[in-house]
Amino acid sequence: MTLQKLTDFKAFTDLCGRCYPGMKLDSEEAKENHSKRQKKLDKEANVQHFGLYQNNRLVGGYVQYDHTLNLYSRKMDARGVGMVAVDLPYKKQGFAKQIIQAFIKDARNQGIPLVQLYPFQPSFYRKMGFGLGPFLHTFHFHPSQLPVFPKSSSVTMLDPADKYEMTSCYHLWAEQTHGSCEKPLYEFRSLETDGYHVVGLKKEGKLDGYMVFQFKQAPGGHMLLNDLHIVEFIACTTEAYQSLLQFLHNQKDQVRSVYFPTFNQQFSYMLENPCHTDDALIFRIYHKISEQGQGLMYRIVNVPLFLENLSHHSFGKESIRIGWKISDSFMDEQLSYVWEFTEGVPRATDQLADVEIHLGIAEFSSLMMGCVTLDNLLLAGYAEAEPGECLDQAVTLFQNPKPPESWSFF
Repeated sequence: MTLQKLTDFKAFTDLCGRCYPGMKLDSEEAKENHSKRQKKLDKEANVQHFGLYQNNRLVGGYVQYDHTLNLYSRKMDARGVGMVAVDLPYKKQGFAKQIIQAFIKDARNQGIPLVQLYPFQPSFYRKMGFGLGPFLHTFHFHPSQLPVFPKSSSVTMLDPADKYEMTSCYHLWAEQTHGSCEKPLYEFRSLETDGYHVVGLKKEGKLDGYMVFQFKQAPGGHMLLNDLHIVEFIACTTEAYQSLLQFLHNQKDQVRSVYFPTFNQQFSYMLENPCHTDDALIFRIYHKISEQGQGLMYRIVNVPLFLENLSHHSFGKESIRIGWKISDSFMDEQLSYVWEFTEGVPRATDQLADVEIHLGIAEFSSLMMGCVTLDNLLLAGYAEAEPGECLDQAVTLFQNPKPPESWSFF
């Protein structure tokens, strides 16, 4: 088995069509268009396609994305993996494991401390040491339920000429947001894609926020019955945020409902009536307000290097030495570190730990990225430690995590 740069995009497209039937690569036209898109994408500076070959025959492959990620307000190199595929006759023979292990080793060798992916099945990649990421909430409501902002400014429709302003706006937001990734210019193709609409707030010649959305006809409805689906919502100022919401409110006589994805679970407080449009009760007298899911997963692949990028960040107010005993069965490694936290800021130390915590690399990655509390890992049995005052301190240290937000899809 050998991994090498992919050159035969037609063969990879055929393979992906078999592995991912939902991609609908079931016609020569669809396959040709997909192959052209991937070949064009491969020319981008941050993208590479790799193939897994057996006797010069393509049996699997993946796409690699280089990212610059905001880790608690500090830029850090990260890497994403997507479209991992193993051809049908070769499944359950350990080839996917070979692909991900090679991907992890390559990231380590190139000084990249963190990798990320979107799973087809979270449990599959959790066994490979990837930890669950943040919760995304999708609210579904009528536009009239949004508040009115009388002092908001009018937004304007954006077009391809606004691509650079849109890019600048996004990166200003990303600089302020833990977990976000910088985006190359090609990712702002919504301005040129059929069926996508973009509005934004311009102030003094600068774009302060924008929203990408689609109209979709309501299932079983007629041509006048449509829903507005938000694809991306970026606001760098309070005025931009409120102005975009006012635009949505103003569509109350135009659309049946709005689908609003957000990492902010408190968005329901924005709505006059927070109830989901299906009016369901989910437990006794608790009203359903959103649909919730997890997608993006993280894996720390170089713990000491990751720690170097945490030297500015405080997890809390506690001062304590924690000994991490980290199991990585996928890479057949047992890792051991002692970190001294001074008012929440960690650094490596040779001193004895006040408390030792045993956990897997997946859970350690989720904890460090702010996706879960230590208390919940202990309750679930995914972390273990001797009870006592020092463990209570460690629990308090990680009691108020800052969850990441990412609108990068790969």
